[in-house]
Amino acid sequence: MMRKQKIIILINLIFVFAACGDSENSSTPQPTIKENWYTTTKVTKNTYSIAEPKSSQRNVSYLIVGDEKAIMFDTGSGENSGQDGTKMIYKLKELTSLPITLLLSHFHFDHNQNIGEFKKVAFPDVPFLKQKVINGTYNFTAEDLFIGNYPKNVTVNEWLPIKTDIDLGNKKIQIINIPGHTSESVAIIDTTDKIAFLGDYLYNGELFLFDVDDINKYKESVDYLLSILDINYRLFGAHGTPEVSFNKLKDLQEFLKCIQESICTGVKEKYSGYNTLLYKNNDLSIRIFI
Repeated sequence: MMRKQKIIILINLIFVFAACGDSENSSTPQPTIKENWYTTTKVTKNTYSIAEPKSSQRNVSYLIVGDEKAIMFDTGSGENSGQDGTKMIYKLKELTSLPITLLLSHFHFDHNQNIGEFKKVAFPDVPFLKQKVINGTYNFTAEDLFIGNYPKNVTVNEWLPIKTDIDLGNKKIQIINIPGHTSESVAIIDTTDKIAFLGDYLYNGELFLFDVDDINKYKESVDYLLSILDINYRLFGAHGTPEVSFNKLKDLQEFLKCIQESICTGVKEKYSGYNTLLYKNNDLSIRIFI
């Protein structure tokens, strides 16, 4: 299937997420604040999951706060009405007064819809993205977004180094590139509190790949993740129930290997009018568009 054809795959797509209880890695339950749109949970001291259970995609974004500055990981679906003229920033102002830098886990439509509210936007410092930034501006493509034409572009204020400690003030994080779902996909590794924020790479629900060759990229990424993480790390995804069992990452590695070696077989299904292969293994489900 041509990449341009994939733009409309999600026009009628609502991600189907598995109902899931608390991760087996969860520590003592943290305070959760439910309101009209957002459900905000304190993951650790000064780290928050900001879920949108009423959004079509059941998005989850994350605010990671140090003593000096904060990182916002994704900026939601933009489907809420908002308050005080904003849809996301008003919520973040309730959580911190520090300067906030936005980093997108990847460029799909459901992760960037409030991008215009952020004064500072950072990209991961990877060569193929730098080549596409002209005079400090990145122009989003239809392939980047999947649906619609917003945002048109963004000013890149900062390039965050890959696999390098970034100090937020008594909190160190690293950004790593994890291709598979998309080429620009990144994870944030909080090495201080031992948390990995994985975006759409792994969450509690069906995983989507848009090219058969992406299986190999996915496998390379999971191999790398497991080489730098251990069972003491808590994992968080970008949709559905936020926390993901660490064992699920191990299971994903074995599942991808099984698919690579043609031991696990997919079932051909029509999905939103397109041909797909659906692979299932226990609580993991991977759909590949072919």
